[in-house]
Amino acid sequence: MNLFYVIVIFFPLFFSAQDYTFRWYNMDQGLPQNSIKDITKDKYGFIWLSTDGGILRYDGHNFLLYNNFKTSNLSFGSFLRTKNRDFICFNNNDENCVLISDRTVKMLPNGKISKTYSMGNNVQYKRYYKSSFINNFFPETNCYYVISNSGTYFFNNRYIIYKKENKPEKKILAPFLMKELRNAFEHENIIFLPDQKNRKTIILKNGIVSYDSKPSLYNDPGSRIYWHQGTGQVFVINNGNIYRSKISNGILTLTFLMRYKKIEKELLYCMFYDEESNKLYLGNVLKGLKIINLSNFYTPQKNVPFSGEFVYEALPFTPNSIISKQGFEYYKDKVNKIYSADFNYDRRYLLYDNSLNLLYVEYNKIHRRYRSSHYQAHDSINFPQRNVEGIFKAGNNFVVNMADSKYQYYYLNIFADDQFKKTKSIFRFKANINFVKELNKDSMYVGTTDGIYLVSNSKNKILKHFAKNLPIKEIQQTKDGNFWFTTHNRGFYLLKNDNEIRIPEDKNGYLSSAHHILEDHYGFFWISSNNGLFKVSKKSLLGYAKNKKTKVIWYRYTKEDGLLNNEFNGSANPSGNILENEEFVFPSMEGFVFFKPGEIRVHYPRKNQLFIERAQVGKETIKFTDTLYLKSDYKNAEILLDFPYYHNIENIYIEARLEGSSNSKWEKIKNDRKFILNNAEPGDYKLNIRFLGSEDGQFIYKQIVVKIKPFFYQTIWFKSFMIVLGIMFVVLIIYARTNFLKRMVKTLKHTLNSKDQELEITANKLKNETEYQQKIMESISHDITTPIRFLVSISQRLNSTKDNELQKKYFDEIYHTSEQLFKFTLDLKEYTSLFKEENIFDKIENHIHTLVQSKKLLFDQIALANNTTLYNLCDPHITTRVNHNILSSIVHNLIDNAVKNTQNGKVLIETEQKGEKQIEITISDTGKGMSQDQLEYYSFVFENMEKDNFVFKNYGLGLHMVIQLTKKINAKITFHKNTPKGTIIKIFLKN
Repeated sequence: MNLFYVIVIFFPLFFSAQDYTFRWYNMDQGLPQNSIKDITKDKYGFIWLSTDGGILRYDGHNFLLYNNFKTSNLSFGSFLRTKNRDFICFNNNDENCVLISDRTVKMLPNGKISKTYSMGNNVQYKRYYKSSFINNFFPETNCYYVISNSGTYFFNNRYIIYKKENKPEKKILAPFLMKELRNAFEHENIIFLPDQKNRKTIILKNGIVSYDSKPSLYNDPGSRIYWHQGTGQVFVINNGNIYRSKISNGILTLTFLMRYKKIEKELLYCMFYDEESNKLYLGNVLKGLKIINLSNFYTPQKNVPFSGEFVYEALPFTPNSIISKQGFEYYKDKVNKIYSADFNYDRRYLLYDNSLNLLYVEYNKIHRRYRSSHYQAHDSINFPQRNVEGIFKAGNNFVVNMADSKYQYYYLNIFADDQFKKTKSIFRFKANINFVKELNKDSMYVGTTDGIYLVSNSKNKILKHFAKNLPIKEIQQTKDGNFWFTTHNRGFYLLKNDNEIRIPEDKNGYLSSAHHILEDHYGFFWISSNNGLFKVSKKSLLGYAKNKKTKVIWYRYTKEDGLLNNEFNGSANPSGNILENEEFVFPSMEGFVFFKPGEIRVHYPRKNQLFIERAQVGKETIKFTDTLYLKSDYKNAEILLDFPYYHNIENIYIEARLEGSSNSKWEKIKNDRKFILNNAEPGDYKLNIRFLGSEDGQFIYKQIVVKIKPFFYQTIWFKSFMIVLGIMFVVLIIYARTNFLKRMVKTLKHTLNSKDQELEITANKLKNETEYQQKIMESISHDITTPIRFLVSISQRLNSTKDNELQKKYFDEIYHTSEQLFKFTLDLKEYTSLFKEENIFDKIENHIHTLVQSKKLLFDQIALANNTTLYNLCDPHITTRVNHNILSSIVHNLIDNAVKNTQNGKVLIETEQKGEKQIEITISDTGKGMSQDQLEYYSFVFENMEKDNFVFKNYGLGLHMVIQLTKKINAKITFHKNTPKGTIIKIFLKN
């Protein structure tokens, strides 16, 4: 061991703890104006503020503005209490007065209330009932007066006059200057007039003057007194210290409230202390409202430049102080420096050895600071080839966690004494060791990043592994012998019979990363976490562990309760201490937090402080008593819960349930203190509100009725009427349907008869058409047989002859015959495709002249070879929607026949509009023409092809196809003899 001696001068560090937090509210937070003129609290618990923009009601979360008065003067002043414990407040120049009663504000008629100033005998009187930090007195005011239950005192800058009802006035003190009224105040109808110049206090009681000649803070020249007759509060401010003044048995007493160094520099209009919530309200001239959360939490800070205030491990040092590894001694209100040391190695372990020397880990060594040198001298202990990770004390054993050089394994070394020379046992673990706690003289729990191990010293053996996969943070034993352990973000557990029982966490899950548990004398655990300090009944935790039914109620302390920071620190040994003076100490990011559990209050609303009397529907505010009436067409209703609660609302577990709705479960009420009602059907509902009323888990309930008025068509009588009407309607439908079915049966019989006839006709038509098709096929067979037989014959001749000229002749005949056969096949194919065409009309109009012109161009050369001329005399304006392809095929065949049968002549194609819906197409030629027999035959085909007795003659396929296609498009075709020769064919189209 190497021993070092360092000479350091012991000195106290400077500083008291901050024991309050504060928050400003101004126009940025929704106030109508930044000048807060006065502050008071009504009998229901609400805070009221007067401003230059109206009157405000504050419930701890929301500001409710009242400014809808029939006056343009919204600049209100000080509050005055009435006999009914309500308040009145005048605006500037006492033009109007409002009454604050039953949690609302209304304007009083002029003349109903006495004003605070008056004129008489050319003297202006002004009532004095509240002191001010700005201006106390106005030069135009000749006389101020103070009203008490024992009489009225007048102060006119010369003397004091006392007047009691029905008795003559009397001078009681002269001379008396008005400025000496500056620090005046009243207690129990006694007027106190501090004389700071002469260090005495003048006392006025029942019109009698007496003196207190003892110097006190009241008459100290450095004191400033704020008095408000409406609230009954008196504050004495001296050198940054604020005191509350009270009187008991006629004796004035001062109670220290807080230290506020800069209060003399604040431009204050008013101040009010709410003892119930332990908050001080300051009304500023320019900055708005400042709410100071006074607290019995104390957080001393060392205030060392360029050094943070975050702290971790510490040990009790004196009955009312702790010492940190860094050498600072912390009291609740100051910090001393014991020794100096620089620490860069983050190993948060600190404990005493058997001689009360300090042991801690730094730079892979165990360091020891000696008590005998006031912890100035220190040495170190190292372990070759081992990295020292942590140090613990388990009973009489000292335990060191060491890692190998590669941090593959961790070794738990158990030493019998504090010299760390000889190990009793060594246990190897794959997981890092975070905590060690003795179970008995032979066994101990080892908390690791992979659960808890139970080890035996005598057997040098790991007996059990449980809570697997849980990263253990700390293991603690409470007074009843139970073991509890916390984890890294995996919850808080009770260890019972080596089985872990997870405790239900708070509603936000902050306790998933709980740090340390301290148990008080009242049966409560205090648990630090990363987000707040929690208080919980140990009885409820054990009850839940036993039956899983006991409700666990957590109470969370935050900055709203005076903590400087919500984040506490853990993962240290130790990370919480109980001092001999019964103070609890937890480390946090802003320093060590000191408190006595008996001085830390819990806050719950009283049963009569919940008021459900307002609802917001759209832009309309509805006021009601016990029943809320809503119209059927409401879209969204916000039921406002008014209750004065100035702490964390999550601690009271406020919930709502709407009985009679589809979802009647308890729902959490958010910080906005609203219950949103939407999509509820018309009807009567019961809205139940509950909140926690005490630490024992008892809820307080309140109920209102919500009635949603139905539309006329949603009422019972209307529904009944509609049911009856529906029944009648069904009966009428059945009756009408029966008659309809009867008529339908009769009609169907008639229709079936008609259809039978039509089907018979259609069947005959189909039969005739089939026969026609069959005859066409016979004609095709006949027409095709001859050329094919000719081809066979000519082929045989070709094969048998050797004459070249004769072969050439045969080849030429084969060519012409094959060409005609090919054309015949094309015509047949075109006929087949067109006959299958489903649509006989196109979607657009087609010009007949254009169609004919395309055919004329096709046949012009052929006609020219026969010395024949084609003429397209069609009207260019006539159009038709008849299927273009079918019509084109018909015209093509007719022109083809005309050209083939005309030599040295002409072919004319003409059109004529016959009425609105018929077009006539005429194709005439001057060729050899059809015989009379052919004309009659083709006319007969068109008229009778569907009849049974139709006889098919073999006159060729072409005109038979034309007739069939003409039938398909519902057209008509006629055949005529041309004069002097030739044929005329007319087609009549239905357009």
